[in-house]
Amino acid sequence: MYIGNNHFVIIGWNERVKNFLFCFGESLSLTKMVLIDSTLEETHLLPDQIYFIKGDPQDPETLVKANIQQAEKVLITADPDQTEEHADINSILSLIAFKGMNPSIYSVVEILTSKQIVNARHAGADQIIHRSLPISHLMYDKLFSKEMLN
Repeated sequence: MYIGNNHFVIIGWNERVKNFLFCFGESLSLTKMVLIDSTLEETHLLPDQIYFIKGDPQDPETLVKANIQQAEKVLITADPDQTEEHADINSILSLIAFKGMNPSIYSVVEILTSKQIVNARHAGADQIIHRSLPISHLMYDKLFSKEMLN
């Protein structure tokens, strides 16, 4: 169980998250991060500053392990192994689970289909990243510059 507070939670380990951490790793080095992923097997590939929790981001037990009630920000990425529609649905369900346990968490959600953007907003997303944009820079900007608009 992660016992820190004011941390940043990342949902999903994929190429976009790897690029995000690679591009901004030095400026993120002091940021406390928790990664939740259900598929990652080789944790030695993760940067040192990331605390890893294997689990389902929609499961309240997993969120308790990530100390979600004390988290400051969450980045929910789309699962590349699912269809766009299913990935968006799962991202929105994860967002609802997070907001249910920590309504004040600042949330950035990657949405793949235009029609699900409105649902992500209804579910409480603070920022939405649509996949057609340069993802790594947007992830960084939206997580660390709350003044940016969608």
